[in-house]
Amino acid sequence: MARTLVASKIANGRVVLQRFTRRGGRPTVEATLRRLGQLQALTAKAPCANHLRGLEGAAAAQYFRSLGSLLEGDGFGFAVRSRRPPRTPFDALCGFGYGVLWNALLLHVGSAHHAALVSDLIEPLRTYLVDPFHGQLIRSGQMRAEQHFEPNAGGVYLSEAGRRLWLQAWSAFMAEPILLGDGNSGPRWELLDQLVQSFARFVDDPKQPLLVPLRR
Repeated sequence: MARTLVASKIANGRVVLQRFTRRGGRPTVEATLRRLGQLQALTAKAPCANHLRGLEGAAAAQYFRSLGSLLEGDGFGFAVRSRRPPRTPFDALCGFGYGVLWNALLLHVGSAHHAALVSDLIEPLRTYLVDPFHGQLIRSGQMRAEQHFEPNAGGVYLSEAGRRLWLQAWSAFMAEPILLGDGNSGPRWELLDQLVQSFARFVDDPKQPLLVPLRR
């Protein structure tokens, strides 16, 4: 299960980078895409959890380094991710967006005693849902670094207007119908249900595959 979650997170991140790359800019991320593909392949052979976490960390560093470079022209560039506190507008977006996703999945899992599981299950959804959503907000000009963020306690955070904009846009984004993993059409919210249901089936029968949404 852990290998599947990490591999899916890396795979979705590769697609995010490809879609964020402006026309003609593919060579700037080519090496990162190749390295992420290698790290994704290595997850299948990870001998232990520590090794798998190392692969995940290496992939995250590669992913965010290229993503920060791709967003520089939009005013959301960054060299490395910072979390506590967030140092850039994009760090603020990630912290807020990942937190909203975490709480949404916590409701589906249904018990505060299993919160660590939530952290694991959201990993591939970060690059499947939240990061592409942020790309839409930024590239469409809806979210602006100079307008929707404010400094506070040594960090940078979404302003009240920024949070309102984010939540309204997120609600609309998650309500949009898409083709789901079972072949039916439904809102993006159903991806969370399907992932939790797939995990429950895996727990009952480990021979069942863990079905994680993947970007194409």
